[in-house]
Amino acid sequence: MTRTLTRAGLDRGIDQLFASVAASFAQRAVVLVLSGAGWDGGDGVCAVRAQNGIVLVQDQTTASQASMLRTAISTGCADLVLRLEDIAPVLVSLVRDGYPLATLRRSAAAMVSGRSSPIPTVLRDTLDQLLATALWIHGTEMGNIQLFDPETGNLSIIAQRGFGFDFLAHFGVVSSDDESACGRAMRTRAPVFIPDVDSDPLFAPHRDIARAAGFRAVQSTPLISRNGTFLGVLSSHFPSPYPLSQTQLHWLHHRSANNLIEQIAYRTTPARTNAMLSVSH
Repeated sequence: MTRTLTRAGLDRGIDQLFASVAASFAQRAVVLVLSGAGWDGGDGVCAVRAQNGIVLVQDQTTASQASMLRTAISTGCADLVLRLEDIAPVLVSLVRDGYPLATLRRSAAAMVSGRSSPIPTVLRDTLDQLLATALWIHGTEMGNIQLFDPETGNLSIIAQRGFGFDFLAHFGVVSSDDESACGRAMRTRAPVFIPDVDSDPLFAPHRDIARAAGFRAVQSTPLISRNGTFLGVLSSHFPSPYPLSQTQLHWLHHRSANNLIEQIAYRTTPARTNAMLSVSH
């Protein structure tokens, strides 16, 4: 196999890959440049852009290795430069929902401008781990975690899987009087399960968003610290009406979940914990 080398003798596999994708898929191509060392990829993203494909690049501030990102951005061929947490919603909105690039640019810009401060990495990793475990137990691929802001009394989405910008904009901030599952869980401090959102009259204001996002059932469980402090809500969403078993529904009250929740509330200094829990979009 012929290998194309840089002047330093490094294999420019990313350029070859992107060039092949551009030649094969033209305007249907979507390529994503993530954290990486080296400078290859610049020629490849320009090849994709020349065929009217779409180029997404991770923002350098959220990367462990930024040199490859700098190369891609410097070409001027990147359609969107995104923080790590915004990449998945863009892909969902682009590929599944078919949103045009101009709409995604506006949505991404609005999400960035609405953030009050970055989410600490330790908190984001802990919440992602908790969400992934809960979704695996519940047998679904869609869900989110919202943290509670004691100053506003609202919930704000911090971690999520499977959703695009429409869902995140609609449920990005939820108040205690909202009749969504997460709103009820916040108000009652008890788990809420809606087996079919189409037959729940209180959920009516959210049905259009639910249909667009592709879920028919939802469970929301309050996250409570060891000393009884309300931290937020974890929600799992299901693509069809779904009867959760009692074991699945109450898993988040067991020690396996509580141990992860304690990492949020007790493995930081009080000042840092307050800062974490007051983050809102």
